[in-house]
Amino acid sequence: MFAQTKLDAALSEIERARNIAEFSTAVVSHDKQLRMTEQAVFLQKAAAEFQRRFMTCFEETIRARKSWGYATTCNAVSRRAGGQPGMEACERIAAQLSRFDDTLIRKVGLRALSIFASSFGRHPRRAECRNGAIRIAKFCRDESRSLRELNNLSLAALVNGFCKWPEEAAFREATLAIAGEITSRAGGRGRLADFTQQGMANLVNGFCKWPGEPALCQAAVVLAREVQRRAAQLPEFAPQGLSILVNGFSKWPEEPACGQAAVAIAHEVVRRATWFDSFSQQDLANLVNGFSKWPDELGARQATVAIAQELLRSAAQLRGYTQQGLANLVNGFSKWPEDEVCRRATIASAGEVLCRDSQLPDHTHQGLANLVNGFSKWPDEVVSRQAAAALAREILRRSPRLGDFTRQGLALLVNGFSNWPENPPCGQAVVALAGEVLRRANPETGLPGFTPQDLRGLVMGLSRWPEQVASRQAAIAAADEINRRGIGLFDFTRLEAERLINAFSQWPEEVARQSAIVDITTELQVIQRQTVANCIGEKRLDHALDSATDISGLSQAIADPHGAKTSKHGSRTQHSSRGSVHGTQIPQGRANA
Repeated sequence: MFAQTKLDAALSEIERARNIAEFSTAVVSHDKQLRMTEQAVFLQKAAAEFQRRFMTCFEETIRARKSWGYATTCNAVSRRAGGQPGMEACERIAAQLSRFDDTLIRKVGLRALSIFASSFGRHPRRAECRNGAIRIAKFCRDESRSLRELNNLSLAALVNGFCKWPEEAAFREATLAIAGEITSRAGGRGRLADFTQQGMANLVNGFCKWPGEPALCQAAVVLAREVQRRAAQLPEFAPQGLSILVNGFSKWPEEPACGQAAVAIAHEVVRRATWFDSFSQQDLANLVNGFSKWPDELGARQATVAIAQELLRSAAQLRGYTQQGLANLVNGFSKWPEDEVCRRATIASAGEVLCRDSQLPDHTHQGLANLVNGFSKWPDEVVSRQAAAALAREILRRSPRLGDFTRQGLALLVNGFSNWPENPPCGQAVVALAGEVLRRANPETGLPGFTPQDLRGLVMGLSRWPEQVASRQAAIAAADEINRRGIGLFDFTRLEAERLINAFSQWPEEVARQSAIVDITTELQVIQRQTVANCIGEKRLDHALDSATDISGLSQAIADPHGAKTSKHGSRTQHSSRGSVHGTQIPQGRANA
């Protein structure tokens, strides 16, 4: 009864509003006060009233430089609770704004434009909203100096809206201008001290939609350093903010600052392990997926294990995860295959995937690839094998659409299914995927666009089915591309080299004699010999260190660890070490997406 009274009072107030300023003030105020059903009823009626009374004089009001009431009302009604009336109101404003010339759009003002952009971004499938946002983006791009007048929340609102259409050049260019403004402020006296948690999270979330842009990477690094500077304040950050930051920074795992910020957040996640109820399921899935980009970091592992333990505490929680959430969990846990808790959590996730067998068509292509890749880390588990077979059948169902899969997705699927060569659905799926790889192969340029990691996964996976013509031909195409680029780029381990050599040795002799296979086998044998030589050298170093009894002996052992003799030119064999971040070794090119 009390809730209905509040709703009636709210509706009465907006009806009495004499102008857009009074109307918008009432809408924003009651939007915050009402809850659930009453809020939805209020916003939908407000949206209808907004269109009826104020849309016809929108342009006239803008000419009078009174845009704020329209912006705040649009922001309120465009949310999900605003329903169809709210979306229609948002569309009508976007349609009008998209036609504004420079003079008129300047009168809207950048602060109001930032709110409009964020509102339009809530309906990315509506052409009117996209066109309205494009008009704002072009203005921000062309008038980038004006961005200086905006605070961090307004900048974040612009980016939050623009990132809903990452394929559109205008949005990318406008976001680059905003990133430049962020980087510029970071070098000033106040740096980014006035940036709010929400502002930083939304900026990182938007920038990560274009991870290949150097300027956006630079801005993300600047924000990561600010997060590090505030490490002592992380307990004040909202759970969703922490999740968004980790997910965003994970798009630049090679940047030390991003990794350090993620590890700082990981420690905070571990500290909150006893009250994970404050995190949504999407938050937890994004954290696991994000932390997995730094598998060698102890903090990232501890936070992931803590989340896995929470899932195991009540496996029924998995039922509430979206398909994408499940895929993110499995993809993340799989980066620590030696961890028992991660194994058990992945097995529980595999069981949930099987329970949802009928919902597999709802998974994205990338989601399917991540699930297969994750389950393949524990191939001997019965439920992993069963889940892989179900996923393979889904891949076969999508065989007419394999062209929509990314190169990375194809490689993850092929390499993942290769862990169950005796499983018929897995073999059939690989043959279908091999056909898609061959379709993308170019007689002159080979397999352009496939990364070294992708090609390594393809050749290792496809080599397991030599009796299948398509698999054999695709494996040869991948081997040929590896030979063309130089095997040194591919970072094959000794175990991988042995596995490939063994696989090729079982191929029909007439096929195994093809130059691509002969060449790659020869190079893999070199890797084997070098690995053995390095192991022998390390044993010599250990022996020399143990037997060194004085400083000169110790210095000689360190200077000549492999017992190599100085050549007549005074040179010695050089051994390069792997790079590291945060003092932890990073395997070059080994992390799976």
